[in-house]
Amino acid sequence: MEGGDLFHLLPRASDMPIPEATSIFHYKDERVSRLVWAIKYKKSLKGASLAAHSLYRILSSFESVIPEGMRMLIIPMPIAKARRRERGYNQCELILNEIEKSDSQKFFIFNKNLLERVRHTSRQTLKDRRERLESIQAIFAVNEKALAALANTNPNLNGFFVVVIDDVITTGSTMRDAIGTLRNAGFKNTYGLSFAH
Repeated sequence: MEGGDLFHLLPRASDMPIPEATSIFHYKDERVSRLVWAIKYKKSLKGASLAAHSLYRILSSFESVIPEGMRMLIIPMPIAKARRRERGYNQCELILNEIEKSDSQKFFIFNKNLLERVRHTSRQTLKDRRERLESIQAIFAVNEKALAALANTNPNLNGFFVVVIDDVITTGSTMRDAIGTLRNAGFKNTYGLSFAH
């Protein structure tokens, strides 16, 4: 299946749990969940490329609605250091790398270091909705060096339209915390986008 086919064939996500984020596809579709699994646990670069194609299409559509003069800053959802050691990679960074390859016009700014995961939580997939909501609080921080570097390019952090990329949004708690951390740091125009929900 090619990226364009994927975008038109798979069922769309609906009923997002948080208003500040959106997802493209419905995770309960077996093709979507298999693709997410391949990216997350098998480091499938083909899967990351397919996911990136759809995410790039949505990101490109944002370009027409953000205020003139704003730059779109794309960042991956960070994972805990323990999870990175276990897997050897962050699946959201794999997807971001593929999105960056598609951005030949250089519409976007990519930054993999701005948001850090500072608190490790156990796997969310093993918890029910209530346990997920309770376990996600203050797990992110903004990397001060990355923030200073961005501020050098544009001291007005509201001049950035920030999009946090994730593979899957479940309850929205992790994404809400990531967005809140960035907004508290001065990036008021921060939103989330995931491949699946």
